[in-house]
Amino acid sequence: MKFIITISLSCLLLVYKQLNAQQRDLQNEQLEVMNTVKAWNNAFAANDPETYFQFIHNDITLFLPSCPFRIEGKQDDREEFEYSLKKGWTRIGYFQELQPKVQIIGNTAIVTYHNRGTYGDGDREKSINLKETDVLVKEDGRWKVIHIHVSAAD
Repeated sequence: MKFIITISLSCLLLVYKQLNAQQRDLQNEQLEVMNTVKAWNNAFAANDPETYFQFIHNDITLFLPSCPFRIEGKQDDREEFEYSLKKGWTRIGYFQELQPKVQIIGNTAIVTYHNRGTYGDGDREKSINLKETDVLVKEDGRWKVIHIHVSAAD
């Protein structure tokens, strides 16, 4: 009887350790994804297209409240991004992620959060609250943003 209890406890301990290791791996991966999103958003907030587009996948798609159609591909995204900056529409005063959640399935991560910030130049600057979903894929050991969906929260 002692032998059976000892074996059972050993098995439970092994399963517990394995689950803890898997949980730690998942938490580390979630942290890596969130750090990627924060670095990417910092480049956005700094109005820095060179750094921003280092995080963007070539096959990106976007849905933005300021655009009536889907933007497809890194080149079109870059043109839209730089045009908006030039016009002052998307010049960022500050940008903040609120309530971020990271979900990982295989080599795909989904990050959802509310964001708030100030957009625009001078007299046209306004505070905006938005809801955002970013989809990232891991390729060659790096997370890249492959889809962005932003909608108004107000």
